[in-house]
Amino acid sequence: MRFAVVYTEKRAEAKEAARRAKQLLESRGIEVEVHSAQKLVGEKLPNSVNLVVALGGDGTILKTVGALSGSETPILGINFGRGGFLTEVEADMLEEALEKVVKGDYEVERIGLLRAEAGEAELGDVLNEVYVVSGKTGKLLKAEIAKAGSKLLEVEADGLIISTPIGSTAYSYSAGGPVVDDELDAVIITAVCPISSFRSMVLPLSRKISVDLKSEHGFSILLDGFIEKKLANRFLHIEFKKSGKQASFVRLGLGESFARRLRKKLG
Repeated sequence: MRFAVVYTEKRAEAKEAARRAKQLLESRGIEVEVHSAQKLVGEKLPNSVNLVVALGGDGTILKTVGALSGSETPILGINFGRGGFLTEVEADMLEEALEKVVKGDYEVERIGLLRAEAGEAELGDVLNEVYVVSGKTGKLLKAEIAKAGSKLLEVEADGLIISTPIGSTAYSYSAGGPVVDDELDAVIITAVCPISSFRSMVLPLSRKISVDLKSEHGFSILLDGFIEKKLANRFLHIEFKKSGKQASFVRLGLGESFARRLRKKLG
């Protein structure tokens, strides 16, 4: 059995917790490798890892998802961040949670990722959202949203957030978008500071969802808040669909994850 422990370098207590987690797990006969979350960006964890313990907030979880070679590898999220909406337990439950995992006293929840494709431009899969802005700060971009090839509407805004249901309580929500239950196969499109009355819409992933974008200054695209891609072209066609990959999360029987995340977000 081989575990990986990923910690946020932003919190000294998370780094110390990684040391304690490694010590506890190795005392139970488990091989452990430890990684800084930031150093995993653009890297992959080996296929030999059976489970990942992520010590941090949502950013650490997202970087861990991006670093996994296989979608079946489960992640136990332990909150050392501010919000920790994607984590399973708080920091003071570290030892208790690890003991449960070692005993196999847990279930795995699998959540589908969203795939963004832009012709020859490789975008990728996201758990939370794709964020698109003009390549020049402060400039508007124009977007035309379509379903199954039929134009729905146009919008001009500072930016556009294309979110998954699990990401609906993240940046999209902060920009005025709705909360969407993650049991739904849907995509949420939210405009950031639109100059029209458009705010947000929820569309089914059972149909082809596309966005045609125009900007005189190119585009900056942010995937899950940490992978940035710059494109110089003035026009961009992006299609969104269900990815063939999933993210897997350890659940310790603490209640339905959407309900707990919603209560934490809305107080």
